[in-house]
Amino acid sequence: MKKLIFTFIIALIAVLNIQAQTEKPIRKGFTAGAFVGVGALHFTEGMSEKATRGGISLPNLKMGWFISPRTAIYVNTVGQIYESEGVDRSFEGIVPSIQFWATDKWWLSGGYGASLDTRALYESKSQSRKSDWGKGVLLATGYELLQRERWALDLQTRLYMARVSRDEGGNLDGTNFSIGVGISLF
Repeated sequence: MKKLIFTFIIALIAVLNIQAQTEKPIRKGFTAGAFVGVGALHFTEGMSEKATRGGISLPNLKMGWFISPRTAIYVNTVGQIYESEGVDRSFEGIVPSIQFWATDKWWLSGGYGASLDTRALYESKSQSRKSDWGKGVLLATGYELLQRERWALDLQTRLYMARVSRDEGGNLDGTNFSIGVGISLF
């Protein structure tokens, strides 16, 4: 699966680089985006099982508003699914952030918000422990490979670091690094 995703990303970059036409995006008003990628989730404290896990990075959505043609304020959802005690769980965050375009195609983003360790949506409530909340930091960067007037396709990477306080005592500290393809609608 990882080889297939990697091959898809490389093919997408090659096809997009062949296309020479670039339109200037109109960055104003409401904006939304989505990101699909692969990532590594590493727990530094609070896990008695395997500390590092790889997998698909979900959910990754964002909605916001441009305050200038180079700056937008977003609310991001970041996260990754992992397995704990035979049950799939999700290490997630809901993070307000600021995104700034340093050049016409390269952007930087950072934010601070709530983190959540919960069961995956498709798992039954009876098989999984309850949700735990905490705080997290999101740092991201991306390069827009294809730009159009109302949308852009980019290659991006995210680093999400969070601490969740567990009800049964202790903390769960995690770091998620992901890379993938995103689309932004302007």
